[in-house]
Amino acid sequence: MPLLTDSEDNEEVNARREERERIALDCIAKCQRSSACKMTSQITSWDTRFESGTKAALLLPFSPIVIAADENEQIRVWNYDDVLPVNSFENHKLSNRGLSKLLLINELDESLVLAASSDGNVRIWKNFNQRGGQKLVTAFSSVKGHRAAGRNIVIDWQKQSGYLYASGDMSSILVWDLEKEQLLSTIESPADSAISALSASQVRSGHFAAGFAAGSVRIFDVHTPDRLVYMARPHAPRTEKVVGIGFQPGFDPYKIVSASQAGDIQFLDVRRAAEPQDVKPYLTIEAHRGSLTALAIHRHAPVVASGSARQMIKVFSLEGEQLTKIRYQPSFMGQTIGSVNCLSFHPYKSLFATGTGDNSLVSIYAEEN
Repeated sequence: MPLLTDSEDNEEVNARREERERIALDCIAKCQRSSACKMTSQITSWDTRFESGTKAALLLPFSPIVIAADENEQIRVWNYDDVLPVNSFENHKLSNRGLSKLLLINELDESLVLAASSDGNVRIWKNFNQRGGQKLVTAFSSVKGHRAAGRNIVIDWQKQSGYLYASGDMSSILVWDLEKEQLLSTIESPADSAISALSASQVRSGHFAAGFAAGSVRIFDVHTPDRLVYMARPHAPRTEKVVGIGFQPGFDPYKIVSASQAGDIQFLDVRRAAEPQDVKPYLTIEAHRGSLTALAIHRHAPVVASGSARQMIKVFSLEGEQLTKIRYQPSFMGQTIGSVNCLSFHPYKSLFATGTGDNSLVSIYAEEN
């Protein structure tokens, strides 16, 4: 059921939900059957006119809409079929700015956009795809009562449980009930290393993975007494920070992917561990040499994507085969193309959006026909 909104129960709403469920299930089946999909067809590019480059991009599941935001927390919405702007607004008007992540809530119903600031403040918007019609549903600090050094808060949320996970340059991971805006649990994390990436399992409620600045990876379960389930150092002997982490596509809750700034992508299966403290990678991809800046994992199709500071995007199969390689041109309309700041797959299609750091360009790539 939808969060943070009145739960309408009428024929029209139920019919829309059922239709979206049908579309989603059909698309999931197609994704799971796909194998070597080469997503090299650029279907559009959008000059968002951001002043500070694109920090985050998000593709909506049931309409041709992409949402993008920059470091100054300007949020812009665009229809990539009609090649038209839809809406533009500020996440807030305070002087202290910096964006951490965009997340979509209530996929099957009236969708909401969660915009997480890098200081831990969370704002949730409705009507974001109506010109000038956006409305703030709620706002709160996800690190309330906890002092964080720096402005590097990382956040993810879990739709089955409604939990929001938050951490960063601090010694704790905070677990929130998003519906109640209530802090449910505080999990202590190693004090010697900040958490640099978080990913909630979309299969097992209460499960989430954390990547650390020192290169380690941990899996937690909020329902177990010890909380910590597995630990690994898949990027050893390198100690660069984990840039991205996530559970592998499909419905297997035991396989994760971790990518470090050093450029390697590691695939782990916690069932292969001799003991919980000894999870070893079963596959390594040397994707980029010392310059990995972004990781995306498709929710259902068997692919992962990575981006680098050297303007390179690569898409790999779960067996390590390189399926796609995209290199940005040296310039776009006289602008310098910066590092790949963000990558985001469509939830149900072979489609991804990417944004760069030094200009305002957002590009969308699809599978070759």
